[in-house]
Amino acid sequence: MKKIILSLFVLLSLSNFTQEKYQVEVEPAVKLNQSILLDYNSQIEKEVSRIYSKEEMFGMMNKMMNGFSATSDIKNDKNQMKELMESFFGEDYFSKMLDTMYKYYKIDIEKIDYINENKAYVKVKLGFPVNTDEMSIDKIFERSGEMMDKMDKAFKKKTGKTMEEYSKSISENDEKAMKKYFKIASEIQIEMMDQELERITKNGKYVGRKEILEANKKNGKWVIENPNFGY
Repeated sequence: MKKIILSLFVLLSLSNFTQEKYQVEVEPAVKLNQSILLDYNSQIEKEVSRIYSKEEMFGMMNKMMNGFSATSDIKNDKNQMKELMESFFGEDYFSKMLDTMYKYYKIDIEKIDYINENKAYVKVKLGFPVNTDEMSIDKIFERSGEMMDKMDKAFKKKTGKTMEEYSKSISENDEKAMKKYFKIASEIQIEMMDQELERITKNGKYVGRKEILEANKKNGKWVIENPNFGY
């Protein structure tokens, strides 16, 4: 069925999105004036923003990971490992890492297709910065060596000692000193992750996928339920 393109380019207004323009198509039988259409688009934008919020996206990933850890022994080991890491790296370590990763997610609406007055399909493109030129084994080893050198220099700048010198200067039984060592290392790690992702982002190298979401109007509001992410 031939569709009417009412608005070929609609600028996204939410800061979560990357200011790309998307296409809006409406079936000929659907009667929507421009004012109503803009309101519907805005509602759907907010729903997409909610669906792909940090809490929703990483919450879904955690559920998937928990699904792989079905036995109580694996779950207990996993919880103990997390508690151990948080005791050294800090309770906010994982949260800061996720914040850094999410900052570089690219989430674009490509098209909203209104099937009728109460249903629309939303085509969304997701991307994350990946430098495909550095994916070979040789490049990975080369980059890992560079990153370790960079981390060592940053550690020395903060403490006056290299990581090896610092670790040799403290006792493994000195829990307070060990926690300080890991906390400094984790802060540097997150800073370097941020810098690395920013570097790749500037080159515009994103890898990702496309998804189609179903939006339905319920009680006068557009909602997206059970999105079935492809994780």
